[in-house]
Amino acid sequence: MENKNCGCESESVDKSKESGCCESELVDESIKDEPKEDGGCGCGCGLNKEYPDESFIDNPNKPKFIAEDDFIEKLEKYAHSIGIKKVGYAQITPELLIKDKFIQYPNAIVLTMEMGKEIIEATPGPEAQKLNDSAYEKLGNMSYKISDYLREHGYATEVAHPYGSIVKFSQLGQKANLGWIGQSGLLITPELGPRQKISAIFVSIVNLPIKETNEHSWITDYCEKCGKCIKACPEKALIEKEVCCGEKETEFVQEHCIGCSQGCTYCIEGCPFDQKKYTHIKDKFDKMNAKLKLKQ
Repeated sequence: MENKNCGCESESVDKSKESGCCESELVDESIKDEPKEDGGCGCGCGLNKEYPDESFIDNPNKPKFIAEDDFIEKLEKYAHSIGIKKVGYAQITPELLIKDKFIQYPNAIVLTMEMGKEIIEATPGPEAQKLNDSAYEKLGNMSYKISDYLREHGYATEVAHPYGSIVKFSQLGQKANLGWIGQSGLLITPELGPRQKISAIFVSIVNLPIKETNEHSWITDYCEKCGKCIKACPEKALIEKEVCCGEKETEFVQEHCIGCSQGCTYCIEGCPFDQKKYTHIKDKFDKMNAKLKLKQ
């Protein structure tokens, strides 16, 4: 599973910088309680691996920078044909990169792939981890195929393998408007809830159809009222604590998480977005909020 199950994205659920009051105290406390560095793995597993480029086609010597009118549509059609669930686009900013990583092209094509139910149903252990690793490898191979497709059409690429250590995938997926990061730190999308792997391809194309708004931000309010992922974690890797003025935040304890060592997916299995449709949850949440406003 991606990111929070495995751990690099603890900053994604830290609300201390947004609380307003008691700010200086909260900043000091967050530094004090900050988990140990994990080596900067983009997927959060602490692997810190550098993956060699396994694209079959070399980057063009003189890459193209402008995508033709119908190219993006053709690209997405090809991606879906080989198993990619959703394609998004984002511009890379420094906070999305792991430590001092350098990329040549600041625009990214972001890819999601469904995690099979067999991973979610597997009990944490060697077999679950084997299934988890296999899913990462599968998405990595798909990403290299799409890289070849781009290079074949004259564009330069760099693949961010989903098990690699270049970029923070959950945050990148959110920035690409694919979904929103939930309380567990996992990206929640309308198509798959939290049950997906994420990869990215940095590309020379400068006119990607990047969206500046994200309609999924309501998920933050929903998650604050839910908390099922916290209860589902048997290792207490997700801890809810009060910070200031009655507000709460979720702290991720990386050392406790067995997501990328034993393939644990309990926080995904416990998430309502994995059990029910996105639209059903949103409609119910909107109706609940409407009733609360009437009472006020």
